Amino acid sequence: MKKYIISPEYNWYRANFHCHTVCSDGALTPEQVKEAYKNHGYSIVAYTDHDVLLDHSDLNDEGFIALTSSEYAVNEATPKFPKIFDTETNEWVRKKCMHLNIFSKDPHNTFMPATNINQHWGLKERYPDTKCDGFIREFTKENINEMIRRCNEAGFLVQLNHPYWSLNEREDYIDLEGLWGLEILNYATELETGSEYCPYIYDDMVRNGMFNLCCTMGDDNHNRTSLRESFGGSTFIGAKELKYDQIIEAMEKGNIYCASGRDNPPQFKEIYVEDNKIVIECSPVESVYINAYARADRHITNEDGGEGITHAEFALRESDVYFRITIRDKYGNNAHTRNYFVKDFLNK
Repeated sequence: MKKYIISPEYNWYRANFHCHTVCSDGALTPEQVKEAYKNHGYSIVAYTDHDVLLDHSDLNDEGFIALTSSEYAVNEATPKFPKIFDTETNEWVRKKCMHLNIFSKDPHNTFMPATNINQHWGLKERYPDTKCDGFIREFTKENINEMIRRCNEAGFLVQLNHPYWSLNEREDYIDLEGLWGLEILNYATELETGSEYCPYIYDDMVRNGMFNLCCTMGDDNHNRTSLRESFGGSTFIGAKELKYDQIIEAMEKGNIYCASGRDNPPQFKEIYVEDNKIVIECSPVESVYINAYARADRHITNEDGGEGITHAEFALRESDVYFRITIRDKYGNNAHTRNYFVKDFLNK
């Protein structure tokens, strides 16, 4: 009997989980973002404007869903957001921060947990009707865990963003509780630094107990001069229909995978386990890897320079504990599943 990881019974909708518009510090309106992303093959955009939570469900149609979302910031040394950005000393570039995307399960829920309206630049001035709980954010593990807890209780999935740009060290993220996902590629920051592709941090977090953590990719697009920083980091969501509740349900179940590449990112067609063997069907790629608890010691590589690999099989080993699958195309773009426990698939 086949146990599916990527099922052909679902439609796999392309999403950008990290986006900024004129509602915070982006250059495009939400409507312009929708047009650009729909024209590039996307069905979903999470409008994660900085520390503001807006309902963009008026943009929804049969081919597009706007996720009600926000990007939260908490900064080292001071809870006062404007003080970090000292333009004379440029001191902010040496301070740690932590950015969390929150995704609302209810498209009309714009209550902002873990937020004080006086703490964040522009919130009180631009959005004075914001409803929040008055919580003061501080850069401590206890405070950040309380932020995540409040967001979870208020009906949000929480994702940790761009750990490299945030100067996050292992001590900052390893004991976080209640996270839904980790952004393993932030495309805009990767363009700036060359260092924001971090599947190794995902593996570290999973090995240390965050077994249900999902991995995602997003653009973090601001589009101040062009669309250059758009379309490079995608998360694919498997659902029967493009409806808000079904997309959220798929996210909660971890029915997703992520991929890099602007035009034709590598894509999984189906993945299933049968008779203790994992079978992968995908778009043509150069390499297929199985990543396990220890080292990724099994892979298949295209040796003949032909069309590329579209089928791969690996035996599951109980000693692997968990596994995830990576494919890489000839341009160096990658697609990743999240991790899965071997014990849930082995026949004994």
